[in-house]
Amino acid sequence: MAISSVVGSSIALLVGLGCAGLLVFFIALPHTLLRESESQIFAAIVQLIAFAAAGILGGSFGLYHSIRSLLKKPSISFSLPTFWIFLVLYLLVVGVGFLLHVTGQEVSVPALTIFLIVLAALFPALALVALAVRRLRPRFTAGEKGRSPTTWRRFAVALISGGTSAVFFALVLELILIVVLALGQRAVDINQYLNNPNAPAPQDPALINLIFILLVVIAPIVEELVKPLGVVVLIGRISSAAEAFILGLACGIGFDLVETAGYISMGYRDWLNVALERTGTGLLHGFGAAMAALGWYYITRPSKDRRVLLALGCWLYAVVQHAIWNGSAALDILPPPIGPLVNSWNLNLGFTTLSFTVILNIIEALLFLAFFIYVTGRVRIRALSSSPEGGADKSAVGAINRPLRSVADN
Repeated sequence: MAISSVVGSSIALLVGLGCAGLLVFFIALPHTLLRESESQIFAAIVQLIAFAAAGILGGSFGLYHSIRSLLKKPSISFSLPTFWIFLVLYLLVVGVGFLLHVTGQEVSVPALTIFLIVLAALFPALALVALAVRRLRPRFTAGEKGRSPTTWRRFAVALISGGTSAVFFALVLELILIVVLALGQRAVDINQYLNNPNAPAPQDPALINLIFILLVVIAPIVEELVKPLGVVVLIGRISSAAEAFILGLACGIGFDLVETAGYISMGYRDWLNVALERTGTGLLHGFGAAMAALGWYYITRPSKDRRVLLALGCWLYAVVQHAIWNGSAALDILPPPIGPLVNSWNLNLGFTTLSFTVILNIIEALLFLAFFIYVTGRVRIRALSSSPEGGADKSAVGAINRPLRSVADN
């Protein structure tokens, strides 16, 4: 596993360096030679930065942990500060973005805007991970904390795989399926629509049907299939359902960070509204990948009570959750009377206006979060009840007295 991680991390690092080279070349080109608009150039730069950062930073961390594994160095338990810290930091980013918006300086300093876009994608994701760790860490007595479900080494590998290989596989598979479903001009039209959040609603019924098939069927199945691959290769070494959940969450968060940074940058001068709309996507991708990884954990364990049903339920939930989110976000492109009716329902808050689809996504995010809290609680309870000693207090003693895991376990 360590050797495989070295190879994968090296590939990620090389690809990241290649994207950094493309970024330098793209920036050095005179913009007069480019046919794209200013907003498209900005989005392309941010996307290249996201790919380069995922490859270089992810590959470097992966190499570091892989080399430590080869040297038989154990990895420490994974932990993060309390999730409230990341929520407060996210609110500060939103506040700065709103100040820039009201003064008309959303993109007046591109470097600052790119930095804020990265933070707007990062802080909600970190808050979700911190909440999951808090929920899944066993509590045995008042004020006492149990051992973290996983280690920094495994979390880093899962996060890197989600932000690199999972993104690559999803792009390739979705592109192939788009070409299969719509050859020629229609395939170009759908890509232009999906890559521009400000594009007008399509009028062609065939194109609308194709977009819905992509958003509600293809994207959920493909992405929930590839996101947890970093956990699947480790599934035999994963020690608990809680660890499988956290590592799956890491895969989904890695995927979300790259995707969300790209989407926010497409908003250009409206990047803050896009960032607010994308706040819940860390929950969407992270929770979906966590449930998919949990399904793999259950299906690969010795057959006991309802293991197969649990696995199928986890996989089905991940796909259905994704399909509901994507489908509700695309209601406004439907032909009359649904599309125009949806577009006419808006909530004016004075400082901003929320569309019906945004309100629907907020409601969905709250429901997903409630189920997330329920699932993490159930996973923690099952982990405690399945301990060899049969009790939380005894498993606490085992966790306290247990030495650091060997390199094979890490």
